[in-house]
Amino acid sequence: MLHPNPSFTFPKWLLLSVLCLLLLLLPEQSKGQGQQRVVQLSGFVATGDSLYGVAGVSVYVPGTSRGTQTNQYGFFSLPVLSGDSVLFSALGFKRQYLIIPKNYSSQSYSIIMQLQEDPTELPIVDVFPWPTERDFKEAVLNVKLPDEGRAIATRNLDPERLEELFKTTPMDGDANFRFWNQQQVQQQQNRYMYPTISPFAIPALLNSIFKGNDK
Repeated sequence: MLHPNPSFTFPKWLLLSVLCLLLLLLPEQSKGQGQQRVVQLSGFVATGDSLYGVAGVSVYVPGTSRGTQTNQYGFFSLPVLSGDSVLFSALGFKRQYLIIPKNYSSQSYSIIMQLQEDPTELPIVDVFPWPTERDFKEAVLNVKLPDEGRAIATRNLDPERLEELFKTTPMDGDANFRFWNQQQVQQQQNRYMYPTISPFAIPALLNSIFKGNDK
């Protein structure tokens, strides 16, 4: 029978190996306890209880630069930290938050976020408040213009005033071009225009020639 030897001691190399192993494990434990872990958040955003994806939903962590948007099918992927509060926001839907657990140990987090619709009701606007076109015409005819506006309108529509404006208002570039073009056309017509003689005047012309009337 073997009896334990009280003078037996562990080898020094074994003690050094155990100490080195403890030193290596301590930083990992303190790192896991003192710092947040990076988690890859990915998922699908749907409408209510349906499976229709919502495109263009903003998925971000408020107060940081970490954020993204869902694609045309409603899928997204975003790196976050454990303990983050992720906000889902879209026009026409209620905002919703997702909190990543602080003690979450996995490197990925997958969800299906169902947004609830939040429609905004606009006030009723009567685009055409008159029931018929006849009522609309009567309303326009019954409009009472201010005396000052009526006097200005009457003065501007005065025929003498319009004729004076026509004579004194200078032409713009377009009007000058049309006037020059008309002059060119008139000159071309005058250049190729031949004198015309009435057939009824020919006998009188011959008679005057025979009589020797130079006129």
